[in-house]
Amino acid sequence: MAKVRGLINVLVPIKKGSQIIILILLFTNSLLGQEYERYKKLVDTTVTSKYLGFEKNITITVPFEWQEDLDRDFPLVIVFDRQNQRSHKYILNTIDYLTSNEQMPSAIIISVESGQNRFVETWHKASGVEGLALENEKFIFDELIPLAEEKYSASSYRLLVGHSRYGYFTTSLFHSRINDLNAVVSLSPFFEQDNVDLTDSIAQLANQSFISKKYYRYGIGNDYPDDFHKMDSTLKKLNNSTIDSKGVLFSEAAHNVTPGLTIATTLYEIFEEWSKIQSKYFSNDQIELEIMNSLEDEIIANYGSRLEFSIGVLNGKGWFFYNDEKYDKAIEAWELLIKSYPNFSDAHLYIIDAKLKLNQDVSQTIENFKKSLASSKIYSEEKKNELLKELENINN
Repeated sequence: MAKVRGLINVLVPIKKGSQIIILILLFTNSLLGQEYERYKKLVDTTVTSKYLGFEKNITITVPFEWQEDLDRDFPLVIVFDRQNQRSHKYILNTIDYLTSNEQMPSAIIISVESGQNRFVETWHKASGVEGLALENEKFIFDELIPLAEEKYSASSYRLLVGHSRYGYFTTSLFHSRINDLNAVVSLSPFFEQDNVDLTDSIAQLANQSFISKKYYRYGIGNDYPDDFHKMDSTLKKLNNSTIDSKGVLFSEAAHNVTPGLTIATTLYEIFEEWSKIQSKYFSNDQIELEIMNSLEDEIIANYGSRLEFSIGVLNGKGWFFYNDEKYDKAIEAWELLIKSYPNFSDAHLYIIDAKLKLNQDVSQTIENFKKSLASSKIYSEEKKNELLKELENINN
């Protein structure tokens, strides 16, 4: 799919009460040809589960910088109930919106469809012998997630999003699979089925500790207010510093409205600390680039996994130094950008420009640029030719 060059405004605080605007060159999907700004649908496919005994239809959505041979991974977001197109599209567009505005990291998104088996997939055998909740759990962790890691470069960071019955089911996984998860967002969930009370299950987490934070968020409308209050009381009693949990009640919201009211805030809150940490790198004009390693350690300590800084922040830091005529620092910043986004070939052009300002040799950087451009799949052939012409202009 062809890409177009777009301009993203990045506000860079200089001191209290003032800020400047840096225009960041970035390749994004054409809004006329794509549903998303920073994501693209890679494939619709079907997985046959040996545990469930039937097929599951899934969609793989990837960030624009993803490509098969790229030497990096991405956090994994699994969104259930693909068949509910209204809420599913809203959730994916919210992820796209937050990613485009540097509020959450680029992620691999797997959307999972549930059809006539939806009820038994989320039903525990304690509630009915036909229940396949345990088998569904094995499908997710022993089949779907390994597929995402092996074929689509998913990292060890995992976030689940479920609505209604899958809100119930994802909440149960926050208890049974908490060591294999980083975050759960439950939309319009209920917490009780026959012989199963998830508030009792969550209460058992009070005495457990984890090496990084576990995030749990839920939003309930006018359908299960009693469930909301019961879980809210349970979470307040946890007193566990490694569990970041919160719910919100929309007293008059209908069952299918709650997902739209909940998803943006919950994702923002989950990745708020990530945004705060990358801002330490981006916003202070005196900061040394060497602090990057310590900031990455902060992210791992909080999230249990490496989460790359956003392309806008890394690129913006380079332009910040460049516009301040600190060309050596600009080069260093763009080299960090290339480390995280090796197929963003523009960064090599920026480095060439900065090196020429310093009267440095650029022959090796030109070779790096050409090699990156040849292997990059985020540019159309037309755009690649334009970048080669830019190289000529820079050298003249």
